[in-house]
Amino acid sequence: MISYDDYVLWKNDPMTIAWMEACQQRLEDAKDILSEQAGIDPPNDNFYRGFIRAYAEMQDFKVEDLNAV
Repeated sequence: MISYDDYVLWKNDPMTIAWMEACQQRLEDAKDILSEQAGIDPPNDNFYRGFIRAYAEMQDFKVEDLNAV
Protein backbone atom coordinates (compact mmCIF):
# COMPACT_ATOMS: atom_id res chain seq x y z
CA MET A 1 0.00 0.00 0.00
CA ILE A 2 1.18 3.52 -0.73
CA SER A 3 1.39 5.85 2.22
CA TYR A 4 0.03 9.36 2.07
CA ASP A 5 3.57 10.76 2.46
CA ASP A 6 4.81 8.66 -0.47
CA TYR A 7 1.91 9.92 -2.57
CA VAL A 8 2.68 13.55 -1.72
CA LEU A 9 6.36 13.03 -2.61
CA TRP A 10 5.39 11.45 -5.92
CA LYS A 11 2.79 14.12 -6.70
CA ASN A 12 5.33 16.92 -6.09
CA ASP A 13 8.20 15.28 -7.96
CA PRO A 14 9.30 17.35 -11.00
CA MET A 15 8.92 14.33 -13.29
CA THR A 16 5.36 13.74 -12.09
CA ILE A 17 4.52 17.41 -12.57
CA ALA A 18 5.93 17.33 -16.11
CA TRP A 19 3.98 14.13 -16.85
CA MET A 20 0.72 15.61 -15.58
CA GLU A 21 1.26 18.80 -17.61
CA ALA A 22 1.84 16.70 -20.74
CA CYS A 23 -1.33 14.73 -19.99
CA GLN A 24 -3.27 17.95 -19.56
CA GLN A 25 -2.05 19.13 -22.95
CA ARG A 26 -3.13 15.87 -24.57
CA LEU A 27 -6.50 16.16 -22.87
CA GLU A 28 -7.00 19.68 -24.21
CA ASP A 29 -5.89 18.57 -27.68
CA ALA A 30 -8.41 15.71 -27.63
CA LYS A 31 -11.19 18.10 -26.59
CA ASP A 32 -10.28 20.42 -29.46
CA ILE A 33 -10.25 17.58 -31.98
CA LEU A 34 -13.60 16.28 -30.76
CA SER A 35 -15.19 19.72 -30.80
CA GLU A 36 -14.02 20.33 -34.37
CA GLN A 37 -14.75 16.90 -35.83
CA ALA A 38 -17.69 15.51 -33.84
CA GLY A 39 -20.18 13.69 -36.03
CA ILE A 40 -17.86 13.08 -38.96
CA ASP A 41 -16.67 9.67 -37.73
CA PRO A 42 -18.75 8.31 -34.80
CA PRO A 43 -16.30 5.51 -33.86
CA ASN A 44 -13.53 8.10 -33.71
CA ASP A 45 -15.79 10.32 -31.59
CA ASN A 46 -16.17 7.41 -29.17
CA PHE A 47 -12.40 7.00 -29.02
CA TYR A 48 -11.87 10.65 -28.12
CA ARG A 49 -14.70 10.63 -25.57
CA GLY A 50 -13.13 7.63 -23.87
CA PHE A 51 -9.67 9.19 -24.08
CA ILE A 52 -10.92 12.41 -22.50
CA ARG A 53 -12.71 10.54 -19.71
CA ALA A 54 -9.70 8.34 -18.96
CA TYR A 55 -7.27 11.26 -18.78
CA ALA A 56 -9.67 13.30 -16.67
CA GLU A 57 -10.10 10.40 -14.25
CA MET A 58 -6.34 9.93 -14.01
CA GLN A 59 -5.87 13.60 -13.16
CA ASP A 60 -8.63 13.50 -10.54
CA PHE A 61 -7.04 10.59 -8.67
CA LYS A 62 -6.56 11.14 -4.96
CA VAL A 63 -4.64 9.06 -2.46
CA GLU A 64 -7.90 8.50 -0.60
CA ASP A 65 -9.05 6.49 -3.63
CA LEU A 66 -6.49 3.82 -2.70
CA ASN A 67 -8.49 2.95 0.40
CA ALA A 68 -11.47 2.04 -1.75
CA VAL A 69 -9.50 -0.65 -3.62
